[in-house]
This record gives sequence, structure tokens and C-alpha cells, in this order.
Amino acid sequence: MSPNFIRLGLNAIRFVSVVLTLSLVIFVHERGLIPLYGSGPTSFLLDKIVFAAVIASAIHPVPVSLTRNLLYTAVALSIAPNATHWIGVWTSRRKDPLLGPAITHATALAPLVFLLTTFVAEMEDSDLRGGRPIPAAGRPPLVLRLVRGGITYLISNLLSKRIWSPKPIFYDISDSQILMDFFLSFTKPPPKPSKKNNSQQKAAKDPRLANPILPHPLRETYTHPTYPLQILSAEQSVTGLITVGQWLPPPDYTGGNDQQLHSARYLRASHSILGGVWTHDKVGVLDDEPPITDSFGNLLGDSIYSTFVLQEAVRLINSTEIGKAGAWKNALVIGLGTGISATSFMRHGIPTTIVEIDPAVYNAARTFFGLPDPGSEKVFLEDARAWTAKQRAAVEAGNKRTLFDIVVHDCFSGGGVPQHIFTMEFWDDLKAVMEPEGVLVVNFAGVLRSQSSQLVVNTLEKSFRQCRAFHDMFSTLLEEKYDTEFINIVLFCTQSSSPLTFRKTLRSDWLGSPLRRHVLKTLDSREVNLDLIRDASGDDRHILTDQNNPLGALQERQGAHHWLVMREVLPDTHWETY
Repeated sequence: MSPNFIRLGLNAIRFVSVVLTLSLVIFVHERGLIPLYGSGPTSFLLDKIVFAAVIASAIHPVPVSLTRNLLYTAVALSIAPNATHWIGVWTSRRKDPLLGPAITHATALAPLVFLLTTFVAEMEDSDLRGGRPIPAAGRPPLVLRLVRGGITYLISNLLSKRIWSPKPIFYDISDSQILMDFFLSFTKPPPKPSKKNNSQQKAAKDPRLANPILPHPLRETYTHPTYPLQILSAEQSVTGLITVGQWLPPPDYTGGNDQQLHSARYLRASHSILGGVWTHDKVGVLDDEPPITDSFGNLLGDSIYSTFVLQEAVRLINSTEIGKAGAWKNALVIGLGTGISATSFMRHGIPTTIVEIDPAVYNAARTFFGLPDPGSEKVFLEDARAWTAKQRAAVEAGNKRTLFDIVVHDCFSGGGVPQHIFTMEFWDDLKAVMEPEGVLVVNFAGVLRSQSSQLVVNTLEKSFRQCRAFHDMFSTLLEEKYDTEFINIVLFCTQSSSPLTFRKTLRSDWLGSPLRRHVLKTLDSREVNLDLIRDASGDDRHILTDQNNPLGALQERQGAHHWLVMREVLPDTHWETY
């Protein structure tokens, strides 16, 4: 076999090894930062900083020997998980969701990208001769180094986003475990046992090199050593890291309503709170109604967010025939969260079907938030767009399918929404599985007088005959707040020709909940003026369709605002423990 052929084969092996390693390094770094910063702020400058490091590796003027680059890379791989986490923690406390991730990328990821790309950019015959330094004159031409670096970047980026991210195989593998395997491969221990080999492998397994991030899935409850916080569950899943946290009463708490934030359990998807309930002494009930319990018998109180209770106002609608009779036969909930509204419907005797894309969210709602069993035939753990299209096709084919009186659509997470389930085409599919006078309830969060809110309202009002909207704030919604505040609103839409009205709430609606009593009794004062949001021009460019859908990009622009809002909801320790 000719030396040239061997050389070509070795270079090919080197290129493939670098691409695979670099793609996993980018994947692990991004996955480790998303719980701290959310997907939008994390990814905003990530590609640009990685590309800059790749270019730097190609144009830097100093030749680096193969042996020395191997050593530097091994060290960088060993400290990368810790560096990403602790630099991310430090920068996140500065409360800058754009500069913080950029600093973390530049200091924790870029050096490793630089070193790995150098292996490919500097590939030359002399690399294979014992790892001696390459004379500057013997380096590959600058153009060739740039081309090699560019190809390495493109393929690594593609593998990271399209191959590794969606793979469930990585859900149970920690960041440090992935990078430590590459650390051992880059240190190249001799094949025979030796003291050097043993010490090298012991160093790689040193707990001080392990990532401080908790193991996923979490096998047992983690109790923070210095802060009143427990993590009851944590696992990587379809929509990211799904965590159940419990804010314990402080050590000096003596009971009663002290007006301090604590004693709450919450469901977290990366850097977004999907919902939560009060616990311990903050569980309050009316009329001695027994509170709901989790699967372990622990008492659970009201929702920490009033928006989920606001969704239950759909039962108060009295302008449709079903509403007048109070004879709601069934409900569909798309996007479960902690299951507050779904649990309420079932407690009121309304059979409820659940469509939730993330199995970990459904399991958390059942285990930790008191969601009753809807029945296996009423749970669909899949994408709502695909499920709804299948149901519509079955209805149009003449197959018997349940038509829903109530549909709750609550799919907001991480500062944005899945844009494909906010289009005219999706609402058309959904109407096909609703009763003619069925009511759609849509939760949407954002700045009210913004393009994204306008698009959502315009599209719903074009698809349905009428809509009304209400906010979940505990203070008055002044007009100036439509331009500045990040607000949850709940829209009620129907094809009914009768003007949409709501009856007065009754004690039986409250299910023993002080929050339900307050929210439902103040419904009239919560109405949102849609005239200040909608576009009255009739321009179809302000309607969301599969072909015209900027909603995702618009929501990403609000990602930094949402991140800052979330940081005000919980202290830093909660966000840093996952």
C-alpha cells in the first residue's frame, strides 16, 4: 500500500474524528446553557462565535505541533462542562441575556473550537512525522486552511442541530460523560497498563472534573445543601430539560401567611416555568373542601399562575346552547403544563382529552401536580398539528370521532410558541373536530401592542366568528401597559353567532379554591381591549398561514424580555440548580 494512500486515509480519519468531536462539543455546550438562558438567548450569537473561532484557527500565524495541540485539546475537553456551567452562572447573574451567553460562548466554547479546527486546518504530511512543529513555510496555504475550517464548521453545525439534538439516546448521558470519553481518546494512553495510564484515567474520573449539573434522569430527590430547595425530578426530553422543583419553607419560618415567596412546587422546561402550585402552609381552601394531592399524598394548593384558572372561565359561557344548559360533554387540552385546567374540567365531571408533545411533562403532571388519570384512550403524546390533521381526516372520511365542546390551546414555553399551531390551516383543522358552537380558549403571552400579538389576534378573528380576551394581572391593565408589559392573555373564540357572554360565577365553580373565586368573580374587570391590538385594514399580510408565518422569529425577539421576566419570578439559585 502506497504511503500517499496511507496518508490520505489517516487524514480522513482525523477529519471525521474532529467533525464528530466538534459537533458533540457544540451540542453539549448549547444543551448545558439553555436551562440558564433559554434557547433564544443561548443560540442568538452561538453560530457567529463558533464561526469566528473556526476562522481564527485558520488564519492565526503561529504553527502548533500535533502533540501540543492534542495536550491543549485534552485539557480543554476535561474542563469544558464545568467552565460552561460556572461561567454561565456568573454571567447570568449580571442579568444580560445577550451579552451573558456571548461571554460564555467566547470563553468556554471558542477555545475548544479553535483547537479542534486546528487539527484539520493544519493537516499536512509533516503532522505524521512524530508530531514535530511544522515550519511556517510548510503550513498549508491560507486559502486551503480557510476552506478546511469552513467545511468543518458547516458539517459540525449540521450534525449538532439536525442529528444529535433530536436523538433520545443523549437524554440520559451527561455532558461531562460525553466530553470525558473524548478526553480519554485525545490523551492516547499506551495499550499496556502502567502507572501513567492508571493516573491518567483516575484524573479523568476525578469527581472534581464532573459537571455540577444533576444527573438526568434524576433517580432520587436532590436537596440543596445551603438553600431551601429540592429538585424532585429532572430529565432531558422532547422539549428540553423538564424539572420539578420545590421551594421549601425557610428554616426560620414559623407558619402562617408571611407574605414571603416560598412553599411552592413548579414545573420548569429549560428556562421557562410551565406552571406550579403552592405547598406546605400555603395550601388554602374554602368551605373545608379537601385539596388535591400528588401521587404521594402530599397536599397541593392553588396555581401560582392565575392564567390557568382564567382558562376555566370557558365553563361560564352562557351564550351557546350547551353553555346555557351547562351541559359541557367533553374538553380537549392542547399543551398540558401542570394540568391545572385539565384537572379542573375532570373534577367538574367533564371528560378531557390531552394532547401533549412531551411525555416528561405529562408524567410530571400526573406524579407531582395531582392530574387525574384521563384514561389511556384520552392521552396523545405527540405534536398537536399532526394529531389534529389525523382527526380531521378521520372525520371527513366519515369515521366516528369525538367533537369537542371546549378546546384549550396553551402552548407557550421559553419565551415563544410553536408557530405551526397558530396558523389559519391549523385552526381550520381544529374547527373540524369541534362542535359547531364549540369554544376555543387560547393562552398567549407577550407585549400586547406588538406585531406577534396582532398576528395571533387577527388570525383567530379571521378563522372564528368572534373572540373576547381577558388578562391575568392582579392590577388594572392600563392602556400604556399594552406597549411595555409582558402579559398573559386568554382569548375565547367561537363560531357561534350569538354574542359571547359569561354568567356570574357560582360557589360550585371554585372547587374550594380562593384563587378561582377571585379570578372568576373579577372576570368582567379583566377584559382586554382588542381594538388596541387588532389590525382593521383587512390586509392578509397580517394573517398567519403556513406560507406567511413570522411568528417564531418575532417571538425570538421577545426572548430576552421573557428571560428577564423569568429571572424576577424565582431567585438565581432555582435557575442554577437543574
